[in-house]
Amino acid sequence: TAARLLALWGRDVLVVAKPSGGEPELPESLTPSCRKFFDLMGISPAIDAADFVSSRGHTVWWGGEQRVEPFAEGQHGWQATAGQLSRVMLRAAQAAGARLERYALTADDVTTWPARFRIDATGRAGVLARALGARRYEPGHRTVALIGTWRRETAWPLPDPTHTLLESYADGWGWSVPVTDRTRALAVMVDPRTTSLARGERARGVYLAEIAKMPHLTSVFRGSDLIDGPSGWDASMYVAERMTGPDWLLAGDANSFVDPLSSAGVKKAMASGWLAAVAVNTALADGSMRETAFEFYAARERATYGQFLALTRQFLREGATVPDHPFWADRGAPVVADDRAAVLAAYDRIRAADGLSLTLAPDVTFEPRSALTERTIVLEEHLVTPLVPGGIRYLDGVDVVALVRLASEARQVPDLYAVYGRGRTAVELTDFLKALATSVARGWLLGV
Repeated sequence: TAARLLALWGRDVLVVAKPSGGEPELPESLTPSCRKFFDLMGISPAIDAADFVSSRGHTVWWGGEQRVEPFAEGQHGWQATAGQLSRVMLRAAQAAGARLERYALTADDVTTWPARFRIDATGRAGVLARALGARRYEPGHRTVALIGTWRRETAWPLPDPTHTLLESYADGWGWSVPVTDRTRALAVMVDPRTTSLARGERARGVYLAEIAKMPHLTSVFRGSDLIDGPSGWDASMYVAERMTGPDWLLAGDANSFVDPLSSAGVKKAMASGWLAAVAVNTALADGSMRETAFEFYAARERATYGQFLALTRQFLREGATVPDHPFWADRGAPVVADDRAAVLAAYDRIRAADGLSLTLAPDVTFEPRSALTERTIVLEEHLVTPLVPGGIRYLDGVDVVALVRLASEARQVPDLYAVYGRGRTAVELTDFLKALATSVARGWLLGV
């Protein structure tokens, strides 16, 4: 992603990749939301032409409940291996003008290779990340994935055989994705410290014993044959303590790794690659903005990791079939409390009020802070408070700087919505109301 975009933007890009055949063939789920990054890179035709399996949603047995969840509005995602996806995207980077060298890199190579800036996108291997980034593993999220490939001669007994399957059980959880019409990958996710593994067994025996604990996936795979594996993969969550240096950035899984439960690893990696490209492009265009751009990049990446950690823990709390089992108790611990209840309460007060009487809080100021455009990081006016020193500009697409400045001019919500909409990009009323309620709940606006 980073190489393709930087090359398209006219930068001289060298991709140093593993020797041919070094890409992992680990199954990956690509959600429909990946499409916006494919469009941004101009590679949607290449993705559509690739021999990926189309996916239409999820079938889930989670925390004792079953859900069949098709993607919204008939959208589809894709199932592919990491190697398949890498090959398509590497060809796209070269087509944009990026040069390619095949080389088995070391950390010394990365730090001495002649380049103005280096982006480490070497995944879990983290060639530069491990040497300079001080990787920190998330406490309570030690996870090992055992993955095998299964073949069935008849149709898979599923509502939709293109779906990703998820099932939670006492000791962990499992997932399955289609590889072809007749083959599927099946993985079990366990914590070797807490899962009651079949001691003394080889990997195959442990793998089969864990599958047997999942009644729904056992039923789906009855009558199929294990034709490859299992292989073991470290799926533990981690984040780099240092994400940038004077002339380097860590991107994608080299930077941080989120639990596969989210099915968002590929999207997260592409978003990270895009943001790394924007940061480097900014530094190349204006050297005085390098530090600002790199700090913005690191802050966004840390925030993204924190959001995925909170989301993962929420999902895991919901999936626990035995809530006090260490596998689930460690992973389901809340991260931080959010303010959804306060926002809903503010929304109810706004609805019940005869009219608006809002004033700007005295501790609110407007100051320049980093903001993201498609290609560069710039300085824009943000709303700043002692609790939000980094500033905030947009909430769900609503310009909160404009909103809070205009709030005192209107006495009714429809009037404020109309005034806000003059000369600005249209926003949905629901998003506008949420931003208004959030501004009240967080104390940026006083009174109702």
